[in-house]
Amino acid sequence: MGEDQELSRMEDQWKKRFDRFTSPEPTREQTFSLIEKIKEVEEIKPVDLRAELEANQSAQSMFSKILNLFLSQWNFHGTASWLLTGIVMLVLTITISHNSVNEIIGYMTWIKWITLIIIAVISYSFRSGNEGNEIIEKLSYYSLIQQMFTRFMIVMGLQLAITLPLSFLILGRANSILYLLSSFTPIFFFGVVGFVSTFWFGQKIGSTFALIVWFSQTLFDKQLKSASMFQLPENDYFFLLNSVIIGFSCLMLSSVLLRNRLLRDME
Repeated sequence: MGEDQELSRMEDQWKKRFDRFTSPEPTREQTFSLIEKIKEVEEIKPVDLRAELEANQSAQSMFSKILNLFLSQWNFHGTASWLLTGIVMLVLTITISHNSVNEIIGYMTWIKWITLIIIAVISYSFRSGNEGNEIIEKLSYYSLIQQMFTRFMIVMGLQLAITLPLSFLILGRANSILYLLSSFTPIFFFGVVGFVSTFWFGQKIGSTFALIVWFSQTLFDKQLKSASMFQLPENDYFFLLNSVIIGFSCLMLSSVLLRNRLLRDME
């Protein structure tokens, strides 16, 4: 008898403990309500992340859009690459300035090497990226031509910002606005040649074409002095040739817009 009572007591005790943690049985109304909520969740369309991104971009100011575009393209060259480029150009400038016979000869040698560096920097900035970068470029809110042209502006802007102050180390007191123009024109021309040829034919063919133009100008500079890209302010056709070169460079840049329109028409 005593054992039966003890077992009954323990059974009641454990039963009370289990009852504490047993959830109540849902009512019929609660069950139907849960089913309706599940159906509503299934009917909701998945979130379109690209549409949300475009909506957020459209809500931004024009300044924010331009700033984000420039920041997104900065990574294709990077701070470390620009520091290395600046160091190479500084070493080249100091070496030529200390070893040249006079300022003018040193300047002509210097500007030729600087334009070669421009071609190398353009080639590096528009190098073939990995598959991940190509997908990001295609899926970007900004069009491919906007991305490439912004990258070109970054390269040319920073390259000129580095080059023009270094020209004072080469020319010294002989420096003037005309000499700055004579250094700007070939830098702009070879930058445009590298960019446009890369845009039309790809990075490898574009870089090769820019190098061919550079070597032809360098090797036949004396024979084609009247048509040379490297003109001094003292030359008779200085202003005419600089105007023609800058105008021709602008025409080459406009061909990028033409190709972009042709590609859109084909699509």
